[in-house]
Amino acid sequence: MIFNSSLKLRQVATRCCNPYCCNSFCLTVLYLTAFYFASLTLVLSSAPVEAGATFIIPKSSSNNVDHEDYYFTRLLQLALNKTVAEYGPYTLQEYDSFTVDNRLRQTLKTGPIDIIWSNTNPLYECEMRPIGVSLLKDLTNYRLLLIREDDQPRFSKLTNLDQLRKFKGGMGAQWPDTKVMKSNNLPVVTAPGYGKIFHMLAAKRFDYFSRGVFQVQSEVNLYPELNLKIEDHLQLYYPSAFYFFVKRENTLLAQRIETGLLAAQKDGSFDTLFNSIPRYQWAMRELTTKKRTQINLRPIDQRGVSLAECNPNPPLTAANNSH
Repeated sequence: MIFNSSLKLRQVATRCCNPYCCNSFCLTVLYLTAFYFASLTLVLSSAPVEAGATFIIPKSSSNNVDHEDYYFTRLLQLALNKTVAEYGPYTLQEYDSFTVDNRLRQTLKTGPIDIIWSNTNPLYECEMRPIGVSLLKDLTNYRLLLIREDDQPRFSKLTNLDQLRKFKGGMGAQWPDTKVMKSNNLPVVTAPGYGKIFHMLAAKRFDYFSRGVFQVQSEVNLYPELNLKIEDHLQLYYPSAFYFFVKRENTLLAQRIETGLLAAQKDGSFDTLFNSIPRYQWAMRELTTKKRTQINLRPIDQRGVSLAECNPNPPLTAANNSH
């Protein structure tokens, strides 16, 4: 439309501005043509990429500081705010219903959601596009156990992986960490819902519930009537990461988020936000001050994903960029 209009203006100017054309009309056409192209150049040169873009994110509990969404939504806003000058203004809009696990990832891949936050595994990086800046630094590498209060003496005797294999763990059926547990030959009982796992642990369906060190402190008292506690002798370790993900084809949005996260790391605002979260402060103190027996687990082999229709996308930034 723009280029057709500009072509017509040039044609009119060419036909009219000749020795047989009225001088005043010719000058008018020339002025209009010059004004048109000057205005068009100004608009095209000043228009930001994705100006006024609306990004759909999962429906969240972002007002509760003890909920994961509180930190991740604010970190996403921080990254996007850092890039307004380059990419233009934006609006974040929550999806109209709560979705989790596989359904959430499917809604990102083929539906209206544009951005999610999740721990990663090879399959996720194959099906979605990760932004390879670790949102939780090294905290994702460490896990503590929720257990029944009366069971602490049993766990205090454990010193290695073989001994832990005599106990049953509980996990969400669709969680990446479940595959890590199974690949290390740890018995796992799975459940379809997050809240059910706490009640199943209290009912002795299994012996422990493995949680990220950044999660467990705010979870232990979710159900005070169940008499659960944070096990105080062991910690599990395996390399992991928590990323923002976008649709595989949305490289522009991925670049924008990456640019903003790196800028926030550089100017210190990433650290300021991270250090403001009480349970992250607790997790860092726990790892540095409490001497636990560490049991190392093997992470899932990256070569374990072989989908003919899906070639893994490497993160835009190295995966070990844990800041």
